[in-house]
Amino acid sequence: QLLNTDCPLLLDADGLNLLTQTDVVRSLQNRTAPTILTPHLGEFKRLFPDIYASQSEQALPGELAAQAAKASRAIVLLKGPRSAIANGQTLWFNPESTPALARGGSGDVLTGLMGGLVAAASKESQDVCSAVLSAVWWHSQAALYASRQRTLLGVDPLQLAHSLNPSLSEILRLKKALH
Repeated sequence: QLLNTDCPLLLDADGLNLLTQTDVVRSLQNRTAPTILTPHLGEFKRLFPDIYASQSEQALPGELAAQAAKASRAIVLLKGPRSAIANGQTLWFNPESTPALARGGSGDVLTGLMGGLVAAASKESQDVCSAVLSAVWWHSQAALYASRQRTLLGVDPLQLAHSLNPSLSEILRLKKALH
């Protein structure tokens, strides 16, 4: 029933696990509203086994994300050390990240942030893909900020969430100082 809704749909974790019980590509191709999938590589293998199997072991995350996005007509964020985001026409990479995000719960912070930005963009009839890109970038900036405050190992999900606003404030302050 969720797949038949006419609003943006953001699927992570258990949502992705449930989606593997369907023919993912066929289930998503006919959606009229944007669909955002946020798998890490293990979830990607289960969601898109044919795409993964068709690639060599050296397949780059960008190639996988681009093929999955094109086939499913979804925005695919393939999370990893250098996250790849694809929408079927364009492929982006998050320019900066940190190993501080390789911790349980950090993806939940990203999903919450992304959900809020996607909802706001959708309500204002703005580009949902831009909201996804902004969430990925902002999330990594918050992790970089938090790791400067507490070290790489000190960034837990709560610290990460609490670093969202200060990280953005710091970036805006630096930008203003440069101009």
